[in-house]
Amino acid sequence: MPPPTNPGDIIVVGQRRREPTEPFPERPQIVTFEGMFDELDPDLGLQPDPCADPAKALEWNADAAAAEALQDILDTIAAQNDSTHNLANREYGAMICEHSDGTLSISPIQWGDLTFDENGNWLNPGVQPTVDVNFNACGTGSLPLAMIHSHPGTGAGGGVPSASDVSWVGSINAARGDNLGRIYLVSIGDAETPYRIWVYDESNAEEASVSGEPGDEVNPDGQPCPGQVVT
Repeated sequence: MPPPTNPGDIIVVGQRRREPTEPFPERPQIVTFEGMFDELDPDLGLQPDPCADPAKALEWNADAAAAEALQDILDTIAAQNDSTHNLANREYGAMICEHSDGTLSISPIQWGDLTFDENGNWLNPGVQPTVDVNFNACGTGSLPLAMIHSHPGTGAGGGVPSASDVSWVGSINAARGDNLGRIYLVSIGDAETPYRIWVYDESNAEEASVSGEPGDEVNPDGQPCPGQVVT
């Protein structure tokens, strides 16, 4: 599929910040008048609600699904009750699927082989860690929207895509027949933000893999639009 003709071809909204010092975006506050109708709070500058626009809602909900997938990864790690299962020693991943009714779901979490032995020695020197995510996990009647997986690195450096990561974007777009496919990368954070999520699509994935500059950061506590159940 050819690249977009201009950056406007890809709608970038979602629950993302471009700079580490920026807060993550929030939905504008809605006030209810006697239970009859809802209206944007004028004190917030009449900001449009992303959940009121289907295209923007998809971005918002996709980022929320990435946040939920991160929690699924952490729950999966905890359930193994095995010290070798942690974000620094294995990669974990899943597909984020879009269903015909517009709802999103997350496929079962998969994980890769150990990267280091118990003494901290690299088990396969020169071989980068990986996880074999099932591209067809969304099944019949659903479309892949994103692949999410973790990198053992920390901070922004751990959130930069590899060349193989970039190929996922093209594969998802080909399956969908549009340019809405993306990848989410999870990296290890710090005491304030233990885990960080980064997003890439057709507009920036390849460039980031070459430059080493991370993409936009997704709110790890992102929540979906009302009525959107992410499972």
